[in-house]
Amino acid sequence: MLGLVDLINDRPVHLNKYFDWAQKKIKELNDDSKWRDKIMDYETKLLEGKEEATIAGLKKLIAALRDFGGTNQQILHRLEIDYGDQFTKKELENFMKQA
Repeated sequence: MLGLVDLINDRPVHLNKYFDWAQKKIKELNDDSKWRDKIMDYETKLLEGKEEATIAGLKKLIAALRDFGGTNQQILHRLEIDYGDQFTKKELENFMKQA
């Protein structure tokens, strides 16, 4: 357990030769600016894909809540509670128009 704490705090950990090898490789990759840029681009694409999936899910949720008789005011209130930290009120209103 202490090894994990050291690793989280970016201190070297020596558990066995395999772990040492993996830790050395990770450091080499992190020090390579080209590789680091590729990783950052990949992470950005993942986040964009996740946001697109969230928006698609929101639109389906809005349609379902309307099917169950929810008013626009009720739906917007629910969306603000659940997704207000990810999207602005204006964005949520636009999703409702698109749904």
